[in-house]
Amino acid sequence: MDSGATCCAGESQSIHKRSLYEHNGVAVCSQKRALIIACGVFAVLFIVSVVLATAGPQTDCPCLGVKPADIDEEDMPLPPSPKIPIATNNELFPWNNPRLPTFIRPMRYKINIHPNLTTLDVKGQVTIDFQVEKETNFIVFHSKNLTLTEKHLISNALPTSLDRKGHRLPITRFLEYPSGQQVYMELKEKLRKKVNYTLVVRFNSRLGRDLEGFYLSSYVNKQGETKFLATTHFEPTYARSAFPCFDEPHLKARFRMSIFRDRFHIALFNTPIANTEDAGFYMGTGLLRDDFEESVEMSTYLVAFVICDYKSIMQHTSKNITVSVYAPTGLLPQANFALSIATQMMDHYEDYFGVPYPLPKQDLIAIPDFAAGAMENWGLITYRETSILYDPDETSSAAKQWVAIVVAHELAHQWFGNLVTMKWWNDLWLNEGFASFLEYLGVDHVMPDWRMMEQFILDKTQPALSLDALATSHPISVQVGDPTEIESIFDTISYNKGASILYMLEKFLHEEIMRSGLNDYLNMHMYSNAETKDLWDVFSKHANQSLEVKVIMDSWTNQMGFPLINLTREGDKIIATQERFLLTDIMNHDLNITNSTSKETSSAKWYVPLSYYTDKEKEAQYVWMNQTNVEFNIPENIVWLKANVNQSGFYRVTYSEDMWMSIIAALHKNHSIFSAADRASLIDDVFTLCRAGILNATVPLELSLYLLKERDYVPWATALEHFQSWARRLAESSSYRMFLEYTKRLITPVSESIGWEDTGPHLKKLMRSDILASAILANVDSAVNEAKPKFRAWMEKSTRIPPNLREVVYAAGIKYGGVKEWEFCWDKYNKSRVPSEKKLLLKVLGVSSDPWLLQRYLQNTLNRDLIKPQDIKIVLAVVAANPEGRLLSWRHLRAHWNHFQDTFGNNTFTMGGLVTAVTSHFAAEYDHKEVSHFFRRMDMGSGQRALEQSLETIMLNIHWVKHNDEPIFSWLKNYLR
Repeated sequence: MDSGATCCAGESQSIHKRSLYEHNGVAVCSQKRALIIACGVFAVLFIVSVVLATAGPQTDCPCLGVKPADIDEEDMPLPPSPKIPIATNNELFPWNNPRLPTFIRPMRYKINIHPNLTTLDVKGQVTIDFQVEKETNFIVFHSKNLTLTEKHLISNALPTSLDRKGHRLPITRFLEYPSGQQVYMELKEKLRKKVNYTLVVRFNSRLGRDLEGFYLSSYVNKQGETKFLATTHFEPTYARSAFPCFDEPHLKARFRMSIFRDRFHIALFNTPIANTEDAGFYMGTGLLRDDFEESVEMSTYLVAFVICDYKSIMQHTSKNITVSVYAPTGLLPQANFALSIATQMMDHYEDYFGVPYPLPKQDLIAIPDFAAGAMENWGLITYRETSILYDPDETSSAAKQWVAIVVAHELAHQWFGNLVTMKWWNDLWLNEGFASFLEYLGVDHVMPDWRMMEQFILDKTQPALSLDALATSHPISVQVGDPTEIESIFDTISYNKGASILYMLEKFLHEEIMRSGLNDYLNMHMYSNAETKDLWDVFSKHANQSLEVKVIMDSWTNQMGFPLINLTREGDKIIATQERFLLTDIMNHDLNITNSTSKETSSAKWYVPLSYYTDKEKEAQYVWMNQTNVEFNIPENIVWLKANVNQSGFYRVTYSEDMWMSIIAALHKNHSIFSAADRASLIDDVFTLCRAGILNATVPLELSLYLLKERDYVPWATALEHFQSWARRLAESSSYRMFLEYTKRLITPVSESIGWEDTGPHLKKLMRSDILASAILANVDSAVNEAKPKFRAWMEKSTRIPPNLREVVYAAGIKYGGVKEWEFCWDKYNKSRVPSEKKLLLKVLGVSSDPWLLQRYLQNTLNRDLIKPQDIKIVLAVVAANPEGRLLSWRHLRAHWNHFQDTFGNNTFTMGGLVTAVTSHFAAEYDHKEVSHFFRRMDMGSGQRALEQSLETIMLNIHWVKHNDEPIFSWLKNYLR
């Protein structure tokens, strides 16, 4: 509770010292005194703001606090202005907390809603049954962009003879605070504990197009007609924009829904329809009302409803749960794969968790306009079309795998997130980390030949390690309050790092203990909420008594970053030390910077399960580093030691120079003595250690020579990612052309050996597509000469191209073609009815070598009829990754910033993602100056962290090129001669 102004200064402070903004009550004072207090608050805030402005911004972000010499102080971002909560009637809003009061407990919602898909008007009424856990004369609930037309509160304590349902309580104050998305209702009499109350609110709103809350979407059918549907997306804090509610995850309740619709549509909700009745006429149209069965207890963000004209296909699980996939009639054949995967996955998860799925049905539905990949609404999962539709004749193996992963992810949420929900958003990772881990386990069970846990390190561990090495990262479990802060943590840390530490946990706990712990956790907290400590407690109960799981895992969830394990050898002894791995450490040292991040780095320690094997003992050994350094013995006759087996631990490893040379020599001699995952791990570590300035650039170059013999997918995919990063950073350096020639020489042998027949196992198909696409971009003669005639045959004779070769052939036609080829692909994009094909064409249209075509392509993002808002990031990112379009993409984003803000409904998190996509390749000081100058006075909201990470990345790029261009040039010159 804040200590603030008192209403009666002369009275005893021991009795009357109360905060103006109480968490459990509201101080009441006269209008005159309130005016005096408000003036005083304004005066104090004015003085504070002057002091802040004079002091200048304070930050530990090296990208903001340290700049190239030509960046002026005026380029620094301004501190945020203090905000005073003012209601719509200009009164001071009495509740100054982004969280709702803790004493309100909603029990049941009854929602009636009538969306008009022609006028876009929405009319609704919500009835909320609730209790309070302490006496109070006010309540606070959420509302966003709703017009509240009628409201009353009923007490069910003293029913009268005239109204057996209770009596209305007089409302003395009713205030709305749009900035806080809150409504304050004050009552004449106090609400009492253990009494049922009912809040009734009627409201009006509009269906928007900004992909959040209750919004309008559309698609074009086979006949060329535009069809509209109304759909929802409520996570994390958008339920309040569809109906007034207590919109916090721990405030679970049961929901009953009635939806008014016309006879040409169907309505879907989390639960099955109980009955349908005629509801009269509205604007000349006959209406039906669908009443749905009451839901189980769940959080508001999991509520979902859709009004559309879709059809469905259906299967049953072994436990007779109905699984259905809904899509437009013309796309329904593409839903068969998702339905099959979903049905198998439901059976698998019930067996894996040992907890039955609690609902009678599970619907999956394709939404044409959808910001996320999918959303796990309980019983009604919404998907972007590319995440659920698969055409075996038109869709690549990579897109097929993506459908399987996303379906598995959302179904995992039905247990982790829905049945058991995090208590507050600071533990978002309990939802997303688990689903991101279980999705790979689930697909691995259904598709064992896909080797998903090998791919896990490529798709989850490596991206998380990359982001978490920035000073602007954040802990997995992080304190958040308002919607802006909540939205900002839906990122790689919560998803991928969360998944990666669970993978590490499974390896040292073992699968049987993991499963029994998960079963306990779900049974203990079902239909309720949990915190991170609850999870660690159940694992501790099941684990070996020597493992204090909570102590171990707290070091991974409560502090950001991860350790670098440094190994040195002295005869038969290995010395392992740990320190936080931070990409900016060497840069800060070179610039003589010391800040709090540097101090935190030196003190951060982890409980590390250090795994390793040697050339003499291939079975993995474990040594625990309990926030300490360790020494352990090995036979003196070993030649090499590889640590972090299969990259299953969330840490990086570096070795003394002689140990690195032994590993590199072993790779060159016979790379198969290391697993594919370990080869990928070595590539990822060595290139990243070079990026941090720990290793000279010649070390990753020497190691990468072994790739001439590599024929496995995961190591090559890892290498290609780092090669592309180097190429983009070196684009304006002296070594750029030679580096492109070097990658061309490495790729040529494997591109020629893998062939052009779309055959073989799943991973070979993935590898063929990646290798040949990279060969096209690297101008490998044999690949280009093979691809160009295939493109011409497709363009001139409609010759079919196998799905896994399309990206390769399309890219060749566009990169080495002109306007005719580009316009042909653009026309194909507009006419295609296969979502995965449309997405592929969007990507390849950005590889053109013609700046005029790239600029024209960027202009198309300003018209939502040409490119959907959800796809704008794809276009900006692919053009920015193209050397010919790097600056074009940035200039386009800068010039049309306001337009994009309007397009995304001022969603600052999405805008932050655009900044990252467009600027991450910049490596010059004037780039940093332009970006920091443009955003210096802009409130980025939930995109602030993305902006800071972008600026930090640019600084790292500048520093890396400055220190590595010359050694790279020298090594390449010697090798290529």
